[in-house]
Amino acid sequence: MLQFNKSETTNTNAVWIETVNTGSGYYDSLALIYSQSYDNSNGQFNLTTTSAPNVYRHWLIVSNAGVLAPDYSGQYDVEIWTIAGVQDAVWNQVATAWASFDTTWANAQESAGGLGEKIYEDRAFVSGSNESSITQYLSPDENGTYITYNG
Repeated sequence: MLQFNKSETTNTNAVWIETVNTGSGYYDSLALIYSQSYDNSNGQFNLTTTSAPNVYRHWLIVSNAGVLAPDYSGQYDVEIWTIAGVQDAVWNQVATAWASFDTTWANAQESAGGLGEKIYEDRAFVSGSNESSITQYLSPDENGTYITYNG
């Protein structure tokens, strides 16, 4: 299970790749697609490859800025995809009409492109986004405890 914390500066995760591609630069551009089980909120962000797998070591180590993690804490289904190269658009030869192209400026990044191959899927837990802060008092008699029962 991958773990992301929105309040951390950087999130780092290691994933085991079953079939390693040894092509040069294959793991350089990766995207993570997420979908929350509870409300089906979803999105995508790019990952930075810290250590690529090889024939002898199947671990792929990736990192991302914490602010890119989803806005709501909880469990998500995640997939890691390679990003296909960006193709230049030629006037009157593009399949997507200008009026139907829909993305925000922030998501239209230089490295953005179509999704290539899915290389990994798993569950992820996101924390640090919508959780309430807990105040820790200095003296022990100011801290209270309570027990709740479900049922």
